[in-house]
Amino acid sequence: MSTLTVAKKDFRDAVRSKSLWLLTVLFVLFVPVVALYTVVSGSSVDDGIPTALVFSTGLVMVVLAPVTALLVSIKSIVRERTLGTITTLLSLPHTRGEVFFGKLLGRLAVFTAAVLVGYVPALVILSLGHSEFATFEFVVTVVAVLYFGFFFLLIGLCASTLTRSESVATAAGFAIYFLIYFWSTIFSLLNNWLGLVDGYAETFVSRFELTIIGNDITTMLLWLRGRESDMASAAVSNGGDVPFYLQHWFAVVPLLVWIGVPLAIGYWQFNRIEL
Repeated sequence: MSTLTVAKKDFRDAVRSKSLWLLTVLFVLFVPVVALYTVVSGSSVDDGIPTALVFSTGLVMVVLAPVTALLVSIKSIVRERTLGTITTLLSLPHTRGEVFFGKLLGRLAVFTAAVLVGYVPALVILSLGHSEFATFEFVVTVVAVLYFGFFFLLIGLCASTLTRSESVATAAGFAIYFLIYFWSTIFSLLNNWLGLVDGYAETFVSRFELTIIGNDITTMLLWLRGRESDMASAAVSNGGDVPFYLQHWFAVVPLLVWIGVPLAIGYWQFNRIEL
């Protein structure tokens, strides 16, 4: 129960952040406003989701959700080390593991609340305003948004354990943010230069791109629902029959890698640092 105690305290601490409130307001102003616009303007509906909302969700996934997650998590540990309050926290009957995972749960709850504050009103607006609106597909979209944010929340928490400087942690977190979105381009340039891999192996490496994982996870959830879809990953340009590791359902593996690696690094570092 110590983990939940830390999570509750961290949640209360995080919600006092002015920058978090600003980003939450952006969610509230952006997503429901787009939903209302699609209803008023009679925007076209593609597979049960208004086209305008599909494009806006892409922006949320790539920019708004990751930035919110980073700001929520990136100072969670380093600030307490700077102020010395982390020592007080650990003097209570909490282990380092309970503190680390408590902070993870607390910040995840804050981020999830910020996202849902924007998407729940949008769900109500679209349900009432569009007769063709597909609730399940909309929920899948929200899950994809939460996934993108959760990954960057882990990145922020990991960066927060690696330094005593808030500015360095912030710079590291946002440097990783840009690296992640450009890493496939960087890999392609290196691969063309050095000839590291080709064929299916090269395609498999591209499966670790976050946008491709997001597309594949969404496709997989719709496929489980009974929606007909090509089994090939979004990384496979021509579709068709491909090995199992290039099928959309295999996105669970790179997803677990992206989640597991920063989580393991952050946990290991937090257990070894001198506070």
